[in-house]
Order: sequence, then structure tokens, then C-alpha cells
Amino acid sequence: MKILDAGHSYLLDSLDGGKEQELIFVKREGEKFPHNVGSHAGTNVQEVLRALIDRTEYLNRQKSCAETESAIGCLKAALTLFELRAARCHDRFLDTVTVQQLISGKTCDNCKHIGCKGQCLTNSHQSTQIKK
Repeated sequence: MKILDAGHSYLLDSLDGGKEQELIFVKREGEKFPHNVGSHAGTNVQEVLRALIDRTEYLNRQKSCAETESAIGCLKAALTLFELRAARCHDRFLDTVTVQQLISGKTCDNCKHIGCKGQCLTNSHQSTQIKK
């Protein structure tokens, strides 16, 4: 793994002769994003965790083991904590019943968090639009 832009852009090694893969996280400027210079579109940690959960569950179906099952639990816990953090930071209550809702539930079209329902536009993301 190579850091291209700390906290925002990474080059990941590839297996079996493939070229390196770039992982890009959203970058925003403004008072809520200290030290950021420039902005661009990208994903968030929750989306990456959802992909990792899906991949790890797939691997576990191929050959199940206690370590993989524990890793799945840890990934789900991390996703839960990130979504709870996002809800708190945006003054929302995260109204979900199951972890599965956090994994496969509908995310907001704007901020990609669970349970937002577009409230982010009237809240903290209003002044943090990505420059194109």
C-alpha cells in the first residue's frame, strides 16, 4: 500500500500480476475539514467496510473458520460505530433495528450514510459541496 494523499488516496498492491488499484476517499474543504487543501469526489469508510464485509462473507462461504467469522464481526462492529458517529456528528438519531440494515440498507444519495434521508443538505454538508 502506498499513500498518495494522506487520508484520501491510496495505491493498493494487486495479486496475480494485476496493476495496482487506487482507493480514493472524498476530500472536502472548509472549517469542518481542517488541513484539507483541495477537494474531490470519492468514497467513505463505510462503503469500503461494506465491500470488505461482503468479500469476507464470500471467503467464509468458500472455507469457513473461526478467524474469518470473528473478522466479519469486527468489520460489522466498525461499520456500526462509523454510522453511529456519522449520525451523532450530523445531529441525527440512527433508527436501525439490525446490523444488516447498516450493511445493505438504503444510503443517502448525498452523503452515503444510513438514515440520513437527505437531511445532510440542510445540515453540515450544505457548505461542503465538492468543487468540480
